[in-house]
Amino acid sequence: MSEKRPQVYTQITIQASKEKVWNTLLDFGSYPSWNMFIRKITGNSELGGKIKAKMYPPAGLPVTFDGTICRNIPNQTLAWNGYMVASWLFAPTHIFEIEEKSENEVLFIHREEYEGFIIPFIKFMLPTLIGKGFEVMNKDLKRFVESN
Repeated sequence: MSEKRPQVYTQITIQASKEKVWNTLLDFGSYPSWNMFIRKITGNSELGGKIKAKMYPPAGLPVTFDGTICRNIPNQTLAWNGYMVASWLFAPTHIFEIEEKSENEVLFIHREEYEGFIIPFIKFMLPTLIGKGFEVMNKDLKRFVESN
């Protein structure tokens, strides 16, 4: 039996269609205009595509990392694998999920799963270091999508 990977999990209800939320998430070029957490992201959102993202955690210094799209299910899931320094040390999988509640309401789930040597030593810090940034982005996404 395998142990569940440590993760940071956040969610928010958004009054918009799943397509509108999805299109906003895939429009990497617009991130600086609405997203205070992931302020820059470039690259290809297709499965296997390479991306580069710059994140600004509320409780820390900006972090830039490279990633590879590992899941792209239109209007449902976008995820990428990344790593910092080396994949054996710290390897997060960043995940956006959209669950349709009605035609104009979705549950947006923003989470990250972790693997790597360092995780047992830092997992207690992840909700503060990373989770707060996810909550900021979730609120920014809600505000942006609902007002446009």
